[in-house]
Amino acid sequence: MTKTTLTLAALAAGLAFATPAVASDDYPSRSVEVIHHYGPGGGTDRFVRAVAEPFAEITGQQMVPVSIKGGGGIPAIAQWQRRPDDGYTLMAISPAQVISHVQGRIDMADFLPLARVQFDQALIWVPADSPFQTVQDMLDAAKANPGSVSVALSGAGGFDEVAVSLFGLEADVNFTTVPFSSSEMVSNTVGGQVDAMFEEFGPARGLWESGDLRPLVLFSETRLPELPDVPTAVEMGYDVTLGRWRAFAMQGGDDMDQAKHLYSVIEQAVEADSYKAFEAQSALQYRSELIGLDDFKAFIDTEIETYTSVMKQLGYID
Repeated sequence: MTKTTLTLAALAAGLAFATPAVASDDYPSRSVEVIHHYGPGGGTDRFVRAVAEPFAEITGQQMVPVSIKGGGGIPAIAQWQRRPDDGYTLMAISPAQVISHVQGRIDMADFLPLARVQFDQALIWVPADSPFQTVQDMLDAAKANPGSVSVALSGAGGFDEVAVSLFGLEADVNFTTVPFSSSEMVSNTVGGQVDAMFEEFGPARGLWESGDLRPLVLFSETRLPELPDVPTAVEMGYDVTLGRWRAFAMQGGDDMDQAKHLYSVIEQAVEADSYKAFEAQSALQYRSELIGLDDFKAFIDTEIETYTSVMKQLGYID
């Protein structure tokens, strides 16, 4: 579903579109809305609000998250694309949009990648009493009995499944992936109904500190300082570094001068004390590096290549 298709549908419904604004010295002169398809209080909503606090101090204008849930994120994108190309409506994007692009549901060419702010890293966790003492134990069990090792995920057909499946493909093993809600994933893993789960360090840190979960392997280029004994997939010879990232995008027709200015504001916002405190509290400081515009576009192109390859092998696309 491209922007052209959505625009024609909106016009048919009698919606009016404003003329794109010309970049001006006082931009932004009013609130900037950020549409996303997750619920209020979720990770993406908290991300937008964490940037919004210093954004308001820098610009004197508000950054307002707008949650439009459901439909795999397509209604949120449709609403975003109905807005005028005037620099005042952003989209919070993540691997979810890359996956939708690979599936042919949206076209990333409609997006102007503005700023990747967060870049998390995830691990495979097992219950404290798991027979798997190392990730090699887990891989050996999966090789001996293909499909016998179950890994809980938050949702199906999304980032979690692609990352775990890529690890399986790299290690030449078959995992059985089991989708749950976030709370169900934790309870079923801790309770032993599944062998392991896939989750970022921040959300799972409390369960590690309480002794309920143990980490086996990290999907990143380097080890976490807080988990110095946990190996990365890379050092084991498996090229798996996919991470959940959160970012801002403008519309493809937005003014480039406005984009450059907005990026500079975000650059200042993520260096603010309030954002740095949020980043550390969420354990997002290890791999997060702000990139924008051309560099961010190149990153997305690489992500598209990786997700296309994995999802073809999983049979999600032809």
